[in-house]
Amino acid sequence: MKRLKTLKTFVETQFPLLGRGLGRGGDKKSAFTLAEVLITLGVIGVVAAITLPTLFANITGYVNAKRQENIGQKVTQAMETMRAHGLLNTQYATTDAFVDELQKYLKIAKRCDSEHVADCWPTPVVTTGGGEEYEVSQAKTGKHLSLESESNNVGLVLVDGAPIRLNYNPIAPAIDVGDKVKWTEGLPKYTTTVTGAIDFVMDVNGGKSPNSEKAGDKRDIRSFKTATFTKVNTCEGGVNVPGVGCVVKLGGTYDWQGAIDACIAKDMTLPNLNTLELIYNSHADGLPNSGFYWSSDQNGTMVWGFDFLNGIRRSNNQGNNGYALCVGN
Repeated sequence: MKRLKTLKTFVETQFPLLGRGLGRGGDKKSAFTLAEVLITLGVIGVVAAITLPTLFANITGYVNAKRQENIGQKVTQAMETMRAHGLLNTQYATTDAFVDELQKYLKIAKRCDSEHVADCWPTPVVTTGGGEEYEVSQAKTGKHLSLESESNNVGLVLVDGAPIRLNYNPIAPAIDVGDKVKWTEGLPKYTTTVTGAIDFVMDVNGGKSPNSEKAGDKRDIRSFKTATFTKVNTCEGGVNVPGVGCVVKLGGTYDWQGAIDACIAKDMTLPNLNTLELIYNSHADGLPNSGFYWSSDQNGTMVWGFDFLNGIRRSNNQGNNGYALCVGN
């Protein structure tokens, strides 16, 4: 009994609030009520709901930025070794030729050519910076990554599981043997002529959501320098026509097959007859106001086209000359 009293005295001395609730002599009026506890827990919950998403976003952004830097450093370190061996003094004709050498210095688990680039990417679709869905199988050349290069892309998966879509620009300036690889602090890019010929996009978390390059710390699809699935210049040298897309007028005249081939060369298509009429009726600034323009629709042995002077449909012999409008995204 004496020991119990001693214990009670110790608790009351060291933990007064707890002690007040012990025994009959405790001052129960000073203890926390159930309502006070619930209110306190509610306040803590509200504060957590406000702060935790921001905290987690900041953590995710930091982790993704570090992963981006880590992947970039691995590639540039491999290129630095190539430079030391004199393998960057000349230009390579294609991205494939460049990767033939790069993979000797960079640990690669899987490689995919331009026709099978989707096999080296964890998801079939990504979200662009504009919030649109983009099928990664379409990104076959540098211009599909918003680059000036028309060389084919190569898909790579590094041994750590990081997928990248790489492009080598064969017309980039020659490499100076004395150049060093440098990471520009605070910017998601490397600035040096050693890496001047290459660029790529990467999924820094190996395919986990959100699979997006939309602005924000949580974006997990990032660029080595400027490459992006997002179209930067949506209609260079053309006119954006509502409901149609980018419309580009080609210079000179073509026979029908020549017009088709010329549009394909620009990664665009020759419009069908209905689309040609939509273009004409849009009256958008910069569109032609005269001339016969080929469509993709045939009329027996003839081909339909559209007269931009009179606004009428008419057919023409495939071998005759006409103008060409090309349509693309």
